[in-house]
Order: sequence, then structure tokens, then C-alpha cells
Amino acid sequence: MSSYQLTPDDLDISTEITPAIRAAQNPNPAVLQALLDYYTSELPHVAHLAPRDRGGLEQCSPNADITGAIDCVYESPLTAAIRADLPDNVRALLAAGADPTGIRLSYQSDYSVRFIRGRDAKTDMSSFALCPPRESILAVAAAKGIQHQTQPLTTAELDERRSGFPRFWTEPNLPGQRFRSTKALTALEVAAACGQEQMFDWIRDAGADESAWTQTQPPNESVDDRLSGQEAAPPSSLSTSSPVHEAIAAGDLVMLRKLLHQHQYSPNYRPLTAAPTLALPPLSYALACCDPGDPKIRECITELRNHPDLDPHLRTPIFEVHLLHFAVARHSPALLSWLALLLSSAGSTALGQTLLHIASLPLTSESIDQNNPDVVRSIHCARTLDLTWLPHPRPSPLHLQPRPPSRLNPVRPRARTPMTPAEQEAQLDTLRVLVDAGIDVRAQDVDGNTALHYLAATWNVDPRAMQLLRDMDAGEEVYHHALNREGLSPRALWESNTSSNSILEG
Repeated sequence: MSSYQLTPDDLDISTEITPAIRAAQNPNPAVLQALLDYYTSELPHVAHLAPRDRGGLEQCSPNADITGAIDCVYESPLTAAIRADLPDNVRALLAAGADPTGIRLSYQSDYSVRFIRGRDAKTDMSSFALCPPRESILAVAAAKGIQHQTQPLTTAELDERRSGFPRFWTEPNLPGQRFRSTKALTALEVAAACGQEQMFDWIRDAGADESAWTQTQPPNESVDDRLSGQEAAPPSSLSTSSPVHEAIAAGDLVMLRKLLHQHQYSPNYRPLTAAPTLALPPLSYALACCDPGDPKIRECITELRNHPDLDPHLRTPIFEVHLLHFAVARHSPALLSWLALLLSSAGSTALGQTLLHIASLPLTSESIDQNNPDVVRSIHCARTLDLTWLPHPRPSPLHLQPRPPSRLNPVRPRARTPMTPAEQEAQLDTLRVLVDAGIDVRAQDVDGNTALHYLAATWNVDPRAMQLLRDMDAGEEVYHHALNREGLSPRALWESNTSSNSILEG
């Protein structure tokens, strides 16, 4: 029993943060112990009542968490104590019966349904409210022709891409981007992100589920059947991340080694079940969502590359993006050289885009002339890896619906972001590497565009880049005669784009 005497402030339930979470964040372990003792002593008096009818007592429970769907943060006493680096509090919570998962299964499920492919676009803006159940959102997807979350892209999905400006590597609406909450993470993931090795072991010893992360999933695994009932799904499979991904994001080599070698976590794990369109393998995640120029991230990449079980050619599901596609998107020949992978092994993505396509894409929609109808009809793909960039004020296809201007929603001119000289040089150097590797300039993607189409439609692209591809074998033929879905050649786009630039500059 704790000798600490609880105060009215310790028991205050008027704030969003529960008394248990506040105590878990308190560096004085006596406060948390006193609160847990109070909960244990009072519980028998109300045990006959449902938890929702027990008043403020349940907010003193070792599992008195809060949900990001309502409060914009997912937190439990256990995850709060981990983040605060308070091992005594972690031990006390586990001893008092805290769920080692660190988050309710229902909260995990509500968060992960926001990543379901084919969801209603309004789901992307559903902060401060719980989403419909998984079965309902899967039914919405099925009505759009998406019977299985990892099936090939449908015609309807390709058509929707042409109405917006999605990234080359995922769907038009980046899952979770517009949701105002923090990520829904398990306690193991939080411990990995915070580099708390000892706490990680305590949580594992307490029985936290890690089953999805310790085995490599078959590339064509069906994920829908396993989630037909969310109660049967293990918590690890409902997470949109993993401890390995979180350790990489933190640049924590020691934790990454512990996960891979001591606990046998897979170096190839993709969160297919929870986030099918963002299920990046760890190595691709390091290149796409982290800064590979950071020495700590480089160390993590090296650790992954040296793992005997690593599949360096494992692609993302659905969009089939190879890690070299992500590397090329960074316009860094030095990175390509350091990775030391055969460039021809990348092939093309599910959208038919080769490395040459990716290197030639406009960075964002602000990199093209959005007032040029030929360009707008032809170009529908961004190169950016920036997770915060938004192509439209509202998610696709809601962005197509007219919105009358108002004081809170004024009509603003669209931004224009020409390439800087340094960006021009980086692109040119990357293209030279790909040309030397013999990547075919004739390849056309699902929109019929070649790499030359994308270069020709980009604001102030370096003419040397255009000429470099035109000088390739069949390059001149492609420039003049390769037609995209709109019946436009690279030459037609180049001349139209050049004319628009001249008018604006004049």
C-alpha cells in the first residue's frame, strides 16, 4: 500500500486526461500506486454495475484510456508511462492488471478502418467521432468493386486517380492524413519508438500480442477473412505499423537489432491487414517515410540490408512499388549507388511506371500548369514522398464538388512551384544514371504517358533533361509519336507547356 494521500486534484475527472493517465505520467510512483490501490479498494462496492455506470472510478483503472477518435490522442496509462520514461510506473501498472496491449481492440479497429481501401471519402474527415464498423466500410468498398483489399486496382480506382493528383505509390486519399489524432499504437510499438528496451521486455513478458510481426506474410495473403470479426483479430494484425517500423522512424539501431535478432521480428513485415495501401516493407519504409540522409536512418537501412532473411525486392501490395522506385523519387544518384541494387530489377509498378517514369514525374500538382487544359487532362501523378502534402482541400472525389467562396473558404489562386536550379540538376543527374542503366524510354503507363510526357508537362523543366531522353534509342520517335490516353505526344505537351510559360513570363 502507498503512503501517499490522494488529493482532489489527483481524482479530478473533469479533464480529458483521466486520473490514471495523469498519475502514470507523474515521476512520483507513489501517486500512481495510491490511485491503483484506491481503485482496487473501491471496485468491490460497484462491481455489480456495468463499467459505464461506475462513475469516475473507472477513470482510475489501470486501463483508463482515451480514444483518438474523440480526444485526438490515443493514450493509456501504460503508454503514457512508457513515453514519460517511468519504469516504476510501468511495473506498477502491469502488476495491477493493465492490458499489455496498451490500447483497446475497439480503438485499434476504429483507427484502422480509416485505412480501408475503397472507404467513403468522408471517412477521411471523421475526426471527433467513431467510424462505422469495419463490416460497413468493407461493404462500401465491395460496392465499388473491391471485393478483396489486396486485389489488383480496379477500373473505377484508375478513373478516380485521373480526377485528382495522387502520389505514384498509394491511393488518392493518403490514409489517416486528414485525421487529427495521433497514431493508434500498441504498447510494444510505443516502447520501440521510445527506445525503451527494458519496458519492451516487460510488456512482452506480460503477454502482449506480437504474432503478426514475427512471421513473414505470404505475398498474396488474403486479409479480409481474418478480419471478418474484429474480436478474433490479434492486436498486432490490427496495427497500421509495427515495432520494427517505429524503431526505424526513431533511428534506433539498438532497438532494431533487438527486434530482428533477439525477438525474431520479420525484416519483411508489411501491415497488409490494417493498412493495405500503405503496407510498406521496413526497407521501403525507411526510404519513403524517413530521411535516408540521416546517419541514424542509414544505420538502420544497413542493418536491414544485412539481414539474412531480407527480401530486398519485396514490393508494396496493390501498387507493387519496389524500394528502388522510392529511392529514385528522391533524385539522389548517391543513394542509388549506395543501395547497390541492379536498377533493372525494379521493373514497373502496378501503374506501369518504370524508374524513368518516377524520376520524370512532377513533384506535386503545383509543379505543373493547372490552367493548361492539355497538361491537366494528361498528368495525374505526383512524385512526392512528403506525407503532409495535400493535393486538394478535400479528399478525392469530394474535391470535384463546387464549394461557394465564403469568408472561411475564400477562392485562392493555385500555387505554382517551379523547379529550383538545384532540383533541376538533381533530376538531370538521376536521369543520366537511369539512361546508362538502359531503362526503356518507350514504356507507357496506365495513362499512356512516357517519361517524356511527364518531363514535357513540368514547369520550367531543364531542357537538357528532355534532350537526354530524346537522345536515347527510340527517344525521338517517342517524343514525336507516342500518344497518351488523351491523344497527346510529349512534343504536343512540351509545346503547349512552353507556350503557357512564355505567356505568364511575358
